Order: sequence, then structure tokens, then C-alpha cells
Amino acid sequence: MFLLRLSGTLSLVVAISTLACGQHIVDLYRPLYESQRGPLLEPESGNVSQACVNGFNYLLFNKTKTVLSALDAFGKLEPGFLVGNWAWLGHFTECSNLKDYHYCLLTLEVDASSLNKSVLLEDIPIQWGVCAPNDCTKDDVHNSVYTLLDFLHLGSNGLNLVNVSAAVTCVDKPVVPYGAGFIACMVLCAILGILMIGGSIIDVVETWSHENELTLSVQSGDIEPLLANSEDGHQAVNGGGHRIQPLHQMQTGWRRFLSQVLYGVRLVFLDFALNRNLGKLMKIGKANERNIDCLNGIRVLSMFWVILGHIFFFPVTYGGLFNIADAMLWTKNFAFQVVLNAYFSVDSFFFLSGLLVCYITLLKLDKRHGKLPWHWFYLHRYIRLTPVMLTTILIWMYIAPYTLWGPKAALMAKRPFCPQYWWANVFYIQNFYPAHFGQSCIAWTWYLANDMQFFLISPLIIFALYRAPLVGFGLIGSLLAMSFSVTGFITAKYNLPASPTANIETPSADAPDVGNLLYQKPYVRIPPYLVGMVLGYALYRLKDRQFTINRALLALGWFVATAIALLTLFGLYGNSDSHPLGKAGNVVYEMFSRFAWGVFLAWVVVACKFGKAGWVNNFLSWNLWTPLSRLTYTAYLLHPIVITTFIGNFGLPYYCSQVLQVFYFFGAVLLSFGCAAILSLAMEFPLVNMEKHFMPRM
Repeated sequence: MFLLRLSGTLSLVVAISTLACGQHIVDLYRPLYESQRGPLLEPESGNVSQACVNGFNYLLFNKTKTVLSALDAFGKLEPGFLVGNWAWLGHFTECSNLKDYHYCLLTLEVDASSLNKSVLLEDIPIQWGVCAPNDCTKDDVHNSVYTLLDFLHLGSNGLNLVNVSAAVTCVDKPVVPYGAGFIACMVLCAILGILMIGGSIIDVVETWSHENELTLSVQSGDIEPLLANSEDGHQAVNGGGHRIQPLHQMQTGWRRFLSQVLYGVRLVFLDFALNRNLGKLMKIGKANERNIDCLNGIRVLSMFWVILGHIFFFPVTYGGLFNIADAMLWTKNFAFQVVLNAYFSVDSFFFLSGLLVCYITLLKLDKRHGKLPWHWFYLHRYIRLTPVMLTTILIWMYIAPYTLWGPKAALMAKRPFCPQYWWANVFYIQNFYPAHFGQSCIAWTWYLANDMQFFLISPLIIFALYRAPLVGFGLIGSLLAMSFSVTGFITAKYNLPASPTANIETPSADAPDVGNLLYQKPYVRIPPYLVGMVLGYALYRLKDRQFTINRALLALGWFVATAIALLTLFGLYGNSDSHPLGKAGNVVYEMFSRFAWGVFLAWVVVACKFGKAGWVNNFLSWNLWTPLSRLTYTAYLLHPIVITTFIGNFGLPYYCSQVLQVFYFFGAVLLSFGCAAILSLAMEFPLVNMEKHFMPRM
């Protein structure tokens, strides 16, 4: 009860009085404030520990500089209460710098249903920062405030206007205790660093040694010995310029075994060599008629779009916005529909996946006369994706929490579901299990689960397209019909909005969970993947042909494609509670919007591939996109960690400004791709290199 008297009680009473448009509550409790003289907590008070009681009584009745600083750090009523500024965070660093105090954040749930109707929600979550003595646990803080509310007749024993959420967090140093997981991650990072640096040293030394030997041989006119160590002179030097001695020429017995081990260790180091992999990352490939260069630009821009959507969405998710009412007004802006509909960026990735897996596999089937080692087909995909994803889980669980330092650090550092559900990612079922989206370990990998599930069924369609195209198209048509039907049925049954962000200005706790019902389910997200597969087959059939189209049809194609894109992105503009789209409109939009987006992308790719896109193709095929496109997978995995780190270090309520969001966006893009480059060079590229030692070329 002492806590709110220090600063928050007055703030709370003033806030509630403002809502009620009266002073009667302040007048009612003023005599209580004036009558308090002795210690506010006795040893037997509530469920508060004796040490915490002593700490707060000392805080109340001493006037040292430390005490004044602690009182000053308490959260207080902020301006803009009626427009959503419910984050009374106080001064985090002022409290954290005090030796005997730590910062705690709790949530006061205010029932505003019977108060002033100008507030945004009926139940107002007020985040209140408390500078509590170190001897006070989060349970002590919770119980103290709970007791105070009852004393003021604001809690369950009185007017029942305010409740204290059980989710009280206290920020200590470190935010999360160091454990075996953190140590294991540091060891893993050290091993990867040693392999990268060691491999680079070996590569440089061998290159230098070989160049010197080659120079001496050329000068002496005897270059044959350099080529004699290999059965084929062209294979005597590997891709990095180093001689490779065949295993069959090594010594016999234990010496041969030792030589093989050392040779294998050398290959592992070279697979991790930083200089080699950096060269592969930055390499710009030669022009090839069978390449589809515009896909690089589409892939990178789609990744930018994902980050743009999340840089707006994540602050809302974690709460504590200074001017959430202003942010809600953005949703009524026409141009802002691009942000609200950023989820189409993931549909772009599905489209690209379907296109590439179909196109490339058909080319391989053509080359191998209709035969492919399908077990290697699946294994390659699993090795390509899984280790990097599991490394991201380790980073999220055991490294990311230590990058947080702010009022919400302890709250955002919690990983309650990862120990229980991380294994779902190993089997790519995280879009079905756990049942609730928020319980996934790294929830944003729902996309990878869908992509893997589509990949699992893709050989059936691809082989059918190769052997009997009509059967293949029949399968695709059946899957599309199933997707449209299921999506429409679920949307109609639960009366879902037309998009996950529709009617965002009036959130409701009773609203159906769009994420679990539609957003992350494969039977809803498969249409753009299938559109991509159709285009992949078409490009395969046209691989050696010239595609011509007259200007009228070209103009019509661009007109229709542009109209589809605009309707998809901006078709929900103006849709709100006052002007609803209607149930039928919601069903139609949910059923066909993703398919329509895939059709738009298909036209862009066709136009670019066959030189009918002009500056659009020049932009999407820009060489700058090539190295960035190799980082989109790791950037997708890491960008939420980058954004949460950014938000977790905010010491004040998050101020919503479209201009500031632009700065935040470019910063998130730069850091996300920078971190992606590190992860790719440390793990993704080396694993691809190692895979080539045992996996046959397909």
C-alpha cells in the first residue's frame, strides 16, 4: 500500500478522476493521505516479506539522496491518458544505477467500462514502473499493490475498478541468470569463429605456397610435376587454387588413416573459411538465358516489406505506446495500406519457392532422363534449412535476452514455451502445434513450416507435370479448389475479417483467433505456391523458345496485373466498423486475395524474363540484389530478434511517428542483413560446402 502512496496512487486516482469527470474520488481519499504518519506496512501486513517491509519503510521515512532518487524514478501519471498513453514507466536507468534498488514493472488493469467513454478500451492496462528495494521480490511488489488497492476500496473488496496483473517483472543484472545454455552458445560461437579464421589462414597459406611453387616451376620450365599429383590435371587444383592429393596415393596402415583424418579436418576448415564464403556471398554470376535474374529483386524487396510490417507491428504487440491513438489513425490512411497488408510479402516468398522448385527440378529431370534421387532431394532441403533455424532458436533463447536493458527487459526476455515446444520446429509442424500461435518458440517460423509442407508434396505435382501435364494441372486445380473452399468456409463460419489487420482500430478479446484459424495454415497459404509451380512449368517449356507478344496484349497484361495488385493491396481501404465490407466480401477477399497476388507476380516475372518489362526488369535484376538475395533466409530468421532488441532497450514509452518509423525501418534492415551475413558466413554457407562432400550432384 505504500507503493502507490509514494507516487502512483495519486497518479492513479487523478487518472480515474479524469475519466469520471469529477473530483469526488480525490476528495474521498485525501483525508487518508493526510492522516498517514507512521509506517505503512507492519510485519504482518499481507504476504510481503519482512525484508521488503523494512526496505520500503526505510524508503518512506528517510531523506537521503539515494531515497530521493528512488522516489524520483517511480512511474507517474503521463499526459495523454485519454488517448492511450498508459505507460507510466518512470526512469529506468535512474533506478537501475542505485545500489540497493531494482526496477520492477507491473500492470494495473483499470475497468473503464462505466467511466468516460472517450477512452479507447473498456479495460485499460496501465504499465507502472516501480523502483523497489532489492529485498523485494516481484511477488512482494504484487502483493503490496494488491493490498493497497483493497485499502483504497479500488480493488475486489471495494469499487472493483483496478486489478493487479500477476505478470510483475523485475529487472536485475543480468536480466536472465547465466546458465548452461548461454555457456554452450558461447562455446559454439567460439568454435565457429576458430573454424572461420583457421580456415581463412589455411586457405591463404596454401594459396601463397602454391603460387610460389608454381612460379618456381614456371621459371625452371618444369611445370609437369605440379600436374602429376592428380589423375586429371584440371582437378589438381581445387576451387580455391590448392592442390588436392587423391586419397588412394596416401600411405598405408595407420599413417593412411591419420592422413585421411587430417585431410578431412583440412576440408572442414576450408569449408568454414571466411574469405572463401565471403567471395561466394559477393559473387555476381554471369548472365545465363535460363537464369531468372528479376527473382533476386523480388526476394529482397519482399524481405524489406516483411521488416517494414514488423517494425510497425512489434511495438504495438509489446505495448507501452505514448500515442497509440495517433497510430490507429494511420490505419485510415490510403498509403498505409501497404504496411497493413505486408503479410502479402510472405505470399511472395511462397510464390518464389513454388516457381523455383518446379522450374529447377524439371530441368534436372530433363537432364537425368526423368530420374532423380528423391531422398537426396528431401535431405538437401532439410540440411539447408534446419541447422540455421535451430541456431536461431539458440540465439533467441540464450543470447538475445542479454541484449535487452530497459523497463520491459525482464518481460521480453521470458521464453516460457521454448523448452516445451522447440522440437516442433525440428519436424516443421509449428504451424499446427502448439495450438496457439503465441506459444511457439520462434513464432515467425510458421512460414518455414508451410514452405516445408509444400515442398513435401511438390514432387508429386512436378513428376506429374513432367510425365503427364494434364494430371499435374489436375492436381494443382484440385488443391486450389480445396484451398478456396476451406478458406471460405472457415471465414464464413467464424465471421472472420477480410485480413489479419482488418478493423484493427477496435480490438476485442472475444474476437476469433485469425492467426490460428487462417493465417498460418498451409491449406490457406498454398495458392501462391501453386501459381509459382504453374509458372515454373511454363518457363520450363519455354526455356529454348522465343516469347513474343504484340504491344496491345502487353499493355493489357500490365493493366490487368496492375489492377490486380492495387485491388489486393488497397481493396480494403475504408473497411471499418462504420463501413464494413460485409460477410460475403470478407469471404471473397480471403479466398482469392493470395491467389491474385501470385498471379500479379507471375506476370511480372514473365515480362521480366522475356524482356517486356523495361525499367522494372532493370531494377529487379540489379546486381546489388544478388548478394542480398543470398541473405534473405537468415535475415528472415534474425530480423525479429533485431527488432525486439531495439524495442527492449527503450527506456520511455514508444512514440509513434511515421518519420521516425522510416529511420527505424532502415536501421532494422541494415542490422538484420548485417547479422544475417554473419550467420550465413558462419553456418549456412559452410554447411552447403560440407554437404557437397557426400551428396551427389543432382
